[in-house]
Amino acid sequence: MTTLRPTLRPIPLMKLDAKEPHAEAFRALAHLTRLHVFFFLVRSRREVPAGEIQEALAVPAPTLSHHLEILTRAGLIRRRRQERYVYYAVRPEMVIDLVRLLTACCG
Repeated sequence: MTTLRPTLRPIPLMKLDAKEPHAEAFRALAHLTRLHVFFFLVRSRREVPAGEIQEALAVPAPTLSHHLEILTRAGLIRRRRQERYVYYAVRPEMVIDLVRLLTACCG
């Protein structure tokens, strides 16, 4: 399976500007369990059912649900419900935005 990776165009320093969605995304990632969940989804490179995330990370269901909700609201992941299952995957457009912001000074 080939995954296309978008090219990161540098942000001119004069246009470097963080917005509230960026701050919310960074706040969401400022928790170790959420980082573990996020990195698990990044490594998976696919939609993953919540039960599989729970099993892989050994996080109690209510705790996982809370963290998934925060990551979803922050725009870092998306969720899709199919019958009684809920699937999660990374939203690459927000991640690309964050990477562009963080690397603007070093590019």
